[in-house]
Amino acid sequence: MRLVAFDSKNFNRTQKLSDGKEFSFFTPLGVGVAFDDPEGFAKAYIEATEKLSKEFGIGAASCIYSSSMLKDDLEDMSKALAFAQQLVDVTSKFVSHIHFSYVVLPPKETEDVIVGGERCPTYSVKVEEFLRNLSPMFSYISAWNYKRNRTDEECKLFIDAFSSKETFAWRELVKMCDISVISRGDEVDPFISYADMIAFLTDAKLYGQKMKLTLQNLEKVWKGAFDVKHRYIDIRSLNKIKWVNETQIDYRRHIRKPTVFFIADDPDRTGVNEEFVKPSEVEKKSKRLMKLQPVKNVINYATLNNCSFRFYDPYTDEKYVSDDDIIVYMGDKSKKIADYLNDAFNIKIFKAREIGKRL
Repeated sequence: MRLVAFDSKNFNRTQKLSDGKEFSFFTPLGVGVAFDDPEGFAKAYIEATEKLSKEFGIGAASCIYSSSMLKDDLEDMSKALAFAQQLVDVTSKFVSHIHFSYVVLPPKETEDVIVGGERCPTYSVKVEEFLRNLSPMFSYISAWNYKRNRTDEECKLFIDAFSSKETFAWRELVKMCDISVISRGDEVDPFISYADMIAFLTDAKLYGQKMKLTLQNLEKVWKGAFDVKHRYIDIRSLNKIKWVNETQIDYRRHIRKPTVFFIADDPDRTGVNEEFVKPSEVEKKSKRLMKLQPVKNVINYATLNNCSFRFYDPYTDEKYVSDDDIIVYMGDKSKKIADYLNDAFNIKIFKAREIGKRL
């Protein structure tokens, strides 16, 4: 069966006009990559990543990379782009086609978007703010945009984990086909990693050639490499992608299991993961932990064992824990959380240093 993997990134451009004013354009850019031989691709992708890691002099290499991990490890944008391009080139023969999604809502034509209305009041959101709010939602919106014209196509969809209030797009998507949501998918899943690399390279290619984001230019930058398909989302589909209430989508029944959770004490805080209260602090701590070798080992472990991966947040993640999950802890306070969860679920618990030996 065909497998299609989805990820997204922000596409942001600013241009100075002749009168000195600035013109800005923003949209999430979604990428879907279709594979007809998933097993062959996964094997080739991991082998190519290992080979290129040696050629580029990466010491403690990862099994696969997200574009952000690649930039961090190489500490050089040009090297990261070269690595990503070679990785894509070597494995492109396994790709049936790539599919792009983005949103066109000119502010002059659509100043505000009316959201809500279902079990909550309606309210108005400026279109610029609305587009920014689509970013954490766009992996599944890209999947919906792909599948809505292919209702007869038998396929399985892998979608990078997201955060979103309820939309009609989500409700339609889960009825159309089998989906699997993968936490930190671009770091632990080769298919979503590939979609992330295509998004990373597409943004860079368009920028380097001073091209606008158009259907023709997407075809042009990948001409000869891939069969490129695309469909932009405009005001005609706005009612599908705008949120209809304030309830967060609960995708627990679609999440890939088992999940590997990493729990770490923070020497600068009095409790476990206390800084995870604010989303900005979640991202800040995650980036810091990603530089630690024990965390890289855990991500490799999740990749090789076909698991999702999450930095455990005690404020939001209890509901995602289930039997057969794996808890990796670092620190005494984190061990207490792991033991607490072990009282409720049949899970495996490891110290962070033990994962390196298991690899």
